[in-house]
Amino acid sequence: MIRIMLVSKEPEALGGLARGLKKRDDIDLIHVGSKEEVLGRVEEGGIDVVVTDAQLPDKEPLSLVTELMKKQPLINCAMVSTLSPEDFHEYTEGLGVFMQLPLNPGEGEAEKMLEILNSIDVLLKA
Repeated sequence: MIRIMLVSKEPEALGGLARGLKKRDDIDLIHVGSKEEVLGRVEEGGIDVVVTDAQLPDKEPLSLVTELMKKQPLINCAMVSTLSPEDFHEYTEGLGVFMQLPLNPGEGEAEKMLEILNSIDVLLKA
């Protein structure tokens, strides 16, 4: 089972992504809306992926990812961002962010995310 946490102050902003991810039986989605919820759940363990929306109610997404990396350096993170791919790479370099998502990501992005996660899993098992 892959446990994916979606972090957004407005869950519907990640609704298309969630619908795409729910097509797989081996995915457990967890929706949270605050930094405290994220950090609490991650500390409990069992979270494989954290996806942050571009706007969070109590924390800037990059700050949240930075804090996550300090607590759980092997957790996979994806972020919604309107930055150019080059700027996004510079912005997140060294933080373990494996994917940039567009605003209101949909089912196509869910499929791409799962392909990347599968590639990461294969590399880790090699």
